Amino acid sequence: MTSMDLRCTREIIFSDLQYVILSSTIDMPSIHSKPVDVRDREELVSFFEEVMSWPGFEHAGETSDYWDWKYRRKPGLPPIDYAAWNEGSVASHASATPVPLMIMGRPVTAGQLGDLYTHPRHRGNGLAESLLNRVEEHAAAEGLEFLYAFPSEIGRMIISNRGFRELPVRFSQFQLITDPAAFFDQVRLGSLKRPAYKAMLSLKSTYRRSHAPGMVREVSEFPDDIEDMTRRFEANFDITLRHDRSYLEWRYADPAGGFFRTLLATIDGRTAGMAVVRTYNNDGTRYMDIIDLMADLERPKVAQALVAKAVAMAESEHVTGVQAWIPSDHPFVPTLQRTGFIPRTPLGHERKLTMFGRPIGRDAELSNIFQRRCLKAHIMLGDSDWV
Repeated sequence: MTSMDLRCTREIIFSDLQYVILSSTIDMPSIHSKPVDVRDREELVSFFEEVMSWPGFEHAGETSDYWDWKYRRKPGLPPIDYAAWNEGSVASHASATPVPLMIMGRPVTAGQLGDLYTHPRHRGNGLAESLLNRVEEHAAAEGLEFLYAFPSEIGRMIISNRGFRELPVRFSQFQLITDPAAFFDQVRLGSLKRPAYKAMLSLKSTYRRSHAPGMVREVSEFPDDIEDMTRRFEANFDITLRHDRSYLEWRYADPAGGFFRTLLATIDGRTAGMAVVRTYNNDGTRYMDIIDLMADLERPKVAQALVAKAVAMAESEHVTGVQAWIPSDHPFVPTLQRTGFIPRTPLGHERKLTMFGRPIGRDAELSNIFQRRCLKAHIMLGDSDWV
């Protein structure tokens, strides 16, 4: 058999498989899909907990409280939320959370795909595809212009088949070990690596201390002028979320959505920057993530002070390391590096942050962003549904 014959055979088999899956989806009278409403909460929460141990991180209250936070208390347009049901039980689920983006200098009403799960008993029946069709149709009817996701490997395959493409944004994970003794005890040849790492930290400590003292403090709520700072900051990027006060309060100040801490930098009584961090346990080891960081780019010491404060908190609280996912060409990368952060390559089983998207409709300007060599982006972990 020639390579051409083999390729054609594979294409026929794949086409036949698609036909079988689609046919089985159509011929399943016991399964129906519908928009989710509040009466479905308990069944959905049970489904999420069983299938994915949802949401996968600590938060206040019960899992149902997290569901309320995400699907009922979000400001702005409500989430677009669909489920497939089989004899009173959830078989599959898909949603899109409307989010205001700035893309190439203009506001875009977008939707972040998430919580795309199918129960193992019902996989292979095309339920995810069917629900995504309904979510996308609903999104278009609501006036959304763009859909995007931070997918897992499986999710990437599903949405790539629907025309989603990876945005030209490359992310890097940076890490600073704040407790070398604890960290290198768990690393192969750690006793040999620890002295060199501690020497590097000693060299970087001067930079961490060279910011204005008292510029940064931890706060429990966002100040009235927070949007003045975020708007100026967002204007420097090709793609970023719109961080208005109501969104920030919902995202970071409600413990039902997760335990986050906000650091605020002020100069002459005005907000000059902010950072959001979270601390978590990983196999008994405590880590801190910097999940958002915004600051006046004309005053480099602001970002420096915010990062230094996060590191100081981690050191005082016996956290083993501080990490941050950030675009590789972000203007804050030099700040992280001078503070002592170094790039970290995720292990094989760990997710890598990527961003996929697709315009809804025929907006040429939104389609053209995929043709660019790179996008200057401010996207961090707090903008995703990972935390």
